[in-house]
Amino acid sequence: MKKTLLLIAICCVMITTAQYDMVYQLEKGGVYPQNLVVTSEQNQVINGQTQDITTVISTASDFVVTDIKDGIYSIDIIVKKMSNNTKTAMGSETMSSDGAASNPMNQMFKNMIKDPIKITMNNKGVLLSFDNSAQLVGLTEGMELPEMQLLQIEGAMKKEMSAEKQLDSYHKITQLLPKEEVNIGDTWVQETTINSIATFKSTTTYLLEAVTDESYIITSSAMVTTPKDATTDLMGMKAKYDLSGPLKASYTIDKETGWIKNARMEQRLDGAVLIEKSETMPQELKMTMSTTTTTLIE
Repeated sequence: MKKTLLLIAICCVMITTAQYDMVYQLEKGGVYPQNLVVTSEQNQVINGQTQDITTVISTASDFVVTDIKDGIYSIDIIVKKMSNNTKTAMGSETMSSDGAASNPMNQMFKNMIKDPIKITMNNKGVLLSFDNSAQLVGLTEGMELPEMQLLQIEGAMKKEMSAEKQLDSYHKITQLLPKEEVNIGDTWVQETTINSIATFKSTTTYLLEAVTDESYIITSSAMVTTPKDATTDLMGMKAKYDLSGPLKASYTIDKETGWIKNARMEQRLDGAVLIEKSETMPQELKMTMSTTTTTLIE
């Protein structure tokens, strides 16, 4: 009887102290799909006037492992389709790679997905290189618009889709696994940079919530805050941002591959934007802002 009780006690200790080394275990030639939908609901108040803007961005991508060498994955990110729908009080506008070529912006989206993004990544999801230069070549090809307008669109898109911004966005999805082995209930932290309307710095805390036969369940939380006196260029005008808010997420990770099976992230930002006076803006303009952004991955 004593031996039985001792065996049960040992088994209980082993279960409660089980450690998990969460890593990516991808196969050469493997195709790992990822569908992403980002919904942003923004409320702005400018000079007492309220403006609501809802934006939905959708992408369907395949991550194709082209090589594995010394534990480093070479991956082509093939964006199969993408769309952007914006709704305001003035109406709605949709741009889609599947849309009619008669819409110049649809044609630009088609151009953007004709070549893959190339990355290298280690088994913890750290992106070691990121090359989306092929996406930025020929952005306005086939778009029937005045030359000056085409140059403006191309310049704005190259800035918005810079490798730095894209790298930070993809890092938020890939780099969430702990560097060390963890138990259920353990936490770990990651430094995060978010390039959006301004640059946000945050420390995200992750928690291994549960483990099933097939999945790791991870939750995370962070407080996102713009740096003090952060400024950015807003359509040629200098704008100062003072925004902050919580970021919460939950992830279901495949135990066999380390790939995200599904995830939900919700970020809220509240504060104000001050547009400084300039030649085009005779006086300062203060805008209060509240934004909720929900990201779904499957």
